[in-house]
Amino acid sequence: MTFNKRKLSQICAGAVLAGGLAVSIAPAVAATAAGTLIKNLATVTYEDSAGNKYSAQSNEAVITVKQVYKAELSSDSIKTATAGQMTYIQHTLTNNGNGSDTYTLTAANDTGDDLTSNSVKVYRDVNGNGLVDAGEPEVTSVTLAAGASAELVIAVAVPSSATTGQELGVILTATSANGTVTDATNATGGADSTQGTNQDVITVSGDAVLNYTKSATLNAATNRITYTLTITNTGNRAATNVNIYDAIPVDNVGTPMTLVSTSVSGLLAANGDTLPPTAPATDTLNETSLGIDVNNDGDKTDTVVAGISAMDASIASNQTVSVSMVVEYDPAVFNNNTIAGSAGDIIKNTAWLQANLDGNPDTTENPIASNPTQTVLPQKYGVDANDTDENLNDTVNDGKDDDGDNDIQYVTQAPIGSSVQFMVDVTNNGSGTDTFELLIARGDFPAGTTFTIWNEAGTVQITDTNNEGGVDTGPLAAGATKTYMVKAQLPSTVSGDNSGSGFTASLTATSANDPATTPASNTTKLQLGEITSSGVDLTDSADGAVVGLNADDLKSPYTINNGDNAGARPTFDATVGSKVEIPFYIDNDSGSADAFKLYAGSSDGTNLSTLPTGWTVTFYATDSAGNRTGSPITTTPSLPAGTTDRKFIAGVSIPADPANAAADYGTVDTNRDGDGDQLISIKVLSSATGATDIMMDAIDVAPLRQVALTPPGSDQIQAGGSVDYTHTLDNTGNTEETFELAATNPGTTPNWNNNLLVDTTGDGIPDKPTSQLTPTDKIYGTDNTGNPVQVVWTDTDTDGNPEVTLPPGVSMPISPVVFAPSDADPGEVNTLTVTATNTDPAATAPDASVEDISTVILGQVRLVKTVAYDAACDGTPDSAFAANLSAKVAPGECAIWQIVAENQGDANALKVVVRDNVPTYTTYQASSLKYALGNSTLTARTDAAGDDSAEQVNGTVSFFIGPDATSAVGGTLLPGQTATVQFRTKID
Repeated sequence: MTFNKRKLSQICAGAVLAGGLAVSIAPAVAATAAGTLIKNLATVTYEDSAGNKYSAQSNEAVITVKQVYKAELSSDSIKTATAGQMTYIQHTLTNNGNGSDTYTLTAANDTGDDLTSNSVKVYRDVNGNGLVDAGEPEVTSVTLAAGASAELVIAVAVPSSATTGQELGVILTATSANGTVTDATNATGGADSTQGTNQDVITVSGDAVLNYTKSATLNAATNRITYTLTITNTGNRAATNVNIYDAIPVDNVGTPMTLVSTSVSGLLAANGDTLPPTAPATDTLNETSLGIDVNNDGDKTDTVVAGISAMDASIASNQTVSVSMVVEYDPAVFNNNTIAGSAGDIIKNTAWLQANLDGNPDTTENPIASNPTQTVLPQKYGVDANDTDENLNDTVNDGKDDDGDNDIQYVTQAPIGSSVQFMVDVTNNGSGTDTFELLIARGDFPAGTTFTIWNEAGTVQITDTNNEGGVDTGPLAAGATKTYMVKAQLPSTVSGDNSGSGFTASLTATSANDPATTPASNTTKLQLGEITSSGVDLTDSADGAVVGLNADDLKSPYTINNGDNAGARPTFDATVGSKVEIPFYIDNDSGSADAFKLYAGSSDGTNLSTLPTGWTVTFYATDSAGNRTGSPITTTPSLPAGTTDRKFIAGVSIPADPANAAADYGTVDTNRDGDGDQLISIKVLSSATGATDIMMDAIDVAPLRQVALTPPGSDQIQAGGSVDYTHTLDNTGNTEETFELAATNPGTTPNWNNNLLVDTTGDGIPDKPTSQLTPTDKIYGTDNTGNPVQVVWTDTDTDGNPEVTLPPGVSMPISPVVFAPSDADPGEVNTLTVTATNTDPAATAPDASVEDISTVILGQVRLVKTVAYDAACDGTPDSAFAANLSAKVAPGECAIWQIVAENQGDANALKVVVRDNVPTYTTYQASSLKYALGNSTLTARTDAAGDDSAEQVNGTVSFFIGPDATSAVGGTLLPGQTATVQFRTKID
């Protein structure tokens, strides 16, 4: 490479005038990380001719973010040195891509200059002070995560034979095997006009030579940065009138950090030196009078710049002095870029020197910039989950808050079997973008209550955006708030006000990115005052009780049947995923025959509550010998008046997920083995008279690996028809797991059935029922980068349910198909349960399950969701549409999301509306809405609300379907008719 002295001098002189030798580049918005899975599903709502409302979800469409490689090296530099001196030149290499990359580094003598160094080496400048310190390694390559920087130092030995005025050139080169590295000096590649290199020039001087290093030390706990400028005269004469200027860093609106303190070493006022100001006072630096761009903003016109200044009257040869300042920032408000919050902000600081180096008072040397420092501010984590404080004090079940801002979202009352709506605000109180896992604890809501989380409008169900296996907010900027609707579907079996205390559940928002052992979290309560509606004795042994006497009147504090006649029940032992049979006996104390509904619940030892998450209880009748018989029941047969000791059995299924089957529940240690046992309550209730009784038993679960099976589904089905669902079984832990797959869907009407399909071709689409697998078949999944991999499977127990082995990070698609009997009644609801049961018998082995809810209707609308790759973001797909896109999409490229709605029923679907949320990690592309009915050509629709059959409002896309559709309520989709809609998003 040819040495270009004149061009480098011009560039570096320009850099001095522009604020330093290192060009200051504002950090860009972080690109979405390579390998991120972007998932999306749509929702359709419609009505039948009778006004019944329905909703259904599409399958989940998935794209994988592609890795983009780019980096920059900064910057060309000029230095002054004496003959024989070791000279250090600082550079910065930054990975501006969206994934990790490795860079090869070389430093060598330039050609065409005056001198040749016999030692040119590159070191990793770990502390960023511009020097090679003890322990800092010589490097030939560095690996950087996305957005990370490496401070580098070139150590150049100047020949001892060099004479004043000679110049030594050095070239630093950084290369990547995957992408390009640019020269940050300027757009044309700096002095040598070559990207990926920096050209440095060292000029030999016989005068004073000031070696200067600037360091920055962050104390994250106190939000303070200590800047120290150390100056050593390595020249042959004293440097006089050494002026030091250092501007205090500012945020993006020009507000400086707070000066906490200043200190010096080697400066004395008695020697004629000028000391920096005493904090909190600062100096006012005037760029116009100084002729220096002290704040490095590209000009020298700022007349009021907060900073410090000092002057050393004389620095003798081989003398060292230093000046320090400590500044403080507020992580909640400080921000110096376009990303909300201070997390990830890069605080750049450069000090300036101006001194007399040659002893001639009639000459003025140019100002000298120190090495630039870069301090990346750490992320602080915090979250607030709260009620919305609507305080309307009404009694309508509309999600409005009835009791003010007290961290309880309160609904006065709701009908039995209804869906209760709660509105919850989640606010990111941290200093940077974060994602929050949303977990609902059912609390003392009735057993059978199910909770789902939706967008604020309640039209699109929220799913898992970060592949952690649970519902989350997606990335939420610092200070931002999102409002969610929580829907609590009440069972049709329980009413009342819970003894005056109402029903309370809770929603907890937990930081997904906080690395702390206990991540930042916050909980808000969801409270329902009353469920508006519609003697018996229950014992644990055949005690021959007197009719009309409650032999074990249960009361708090709850333990095992601590009433008047507690019986002799021992604690039941169980393991994760096992079942326990609890016998119990019912006396009908009334004067007429009665049937009793059966319920199960729990307790914390003080309060009664619903079953813990994942626990299920099924009830059975018994034969004359007292053995379990028949199918599960939810109501007893009619028991004649005066019946005593009629035996039933409660089959308790302990969750297969160890997180829901703790060995220590911290409640009551009924068997005195040192850990708390799970209390299980059994309740009977007469629908006719309201007579009820309750008893209590305890289960001791024997003493984490993780797996996720998502998402749950809901759809409509015709009698005699079928519906398919799509799930992903994902090993989110760090150990290999083996699971047996199975699916069951017993229904109210007999002959409900299902098939469970897996992918045997590697295209990401399940295609073959597990019951039809042969030993030569292969099962496929994907690794954590989205690439297809073969999944090892067996069927060692020959039961037709395969056991699949998933290494860490591997997931596999599963598609159950539900078949309804031809005599299924309209409105009948069938629950399909898909299970992945761990074959490891250890107590820590994880299992997973998911449910699909199928509702029988006369007419049904189905959604199929797919996505295509659009590299140029021009609306033309560059790949076929697929549910799981094989092509990876890079940040800045686009995805076209397509939804096909089909009326598969034999009745008109009315008021049809298809809605979708703009997927997390993407940005909606304006004017990309398209719509077609039947086989017609897709045509554009406007984004505005109210003017045609589509709209995009605040990230929610809505299409109003049918030839008679209005922009408010949708239109009619005839039997067999389809509608196709599309919209486009760009990957962040």
